[in-house]
Amino acid sequence: MMYYVQETDSKIIYPPPREFRYSLTDRLTNETLGGHPYTNYLPLPIEAGWFRAAWELAHMLRNVDVARETKKLLSVLQETLFTFKQFRFDVGHIPQLQAFAADDGSVLLEWIFRDYRVGFSIEPKPQDSGWFLITNKNLGEITASGFLSGVDLNRLILWLLNFILSNS
Repeated sequence: MMYYVQETDSKIIYPPPREFRYSLTDRLTNETLGGHPYTNYLPLPIEAGWFRAAWELAHMLRNVDVARETKKLLSVLQETLFTFKQFRFDVGHIPQLQAFAADDGSVLLEWIFRDYRVGFSIEPKPQDSGWFLITNKNLGEITASGFLSGVDLNRLILWLLNFILSNS
């Protein structure tokens, strides 16, 4: 079976006419999907299994806020990883994203590699949600972490996936 993504936006941006006196937002949108590809609405390739367990967990969560934030994070992860795949990066070695629900209502999403771990913790209090990158001696015992609130999520995930692709 062949999978494809049909684009409806030509990505051609024309300058606004001179009679426009107001400032335009930095992101132009279209009428269908707001200018962003929502990959969870599109046919997914075989590698969609990377996120299957995490999506199943996200749909079973009782806390609506944690579920919403988990789905938002998964959408950005999925979109970014499939973009790498479209640009022909070798992403076949990336394991399935592990997903765990804790008794306190939080969710842990984690990629586990031989020499490092990359993960996200979605907490009932959004300001407590965070991310982490931990490596062993083979990669210099790097420890990086931070909160998800107030962070450009797309940029953070791009940085973390670049690390994954560079060290796998």
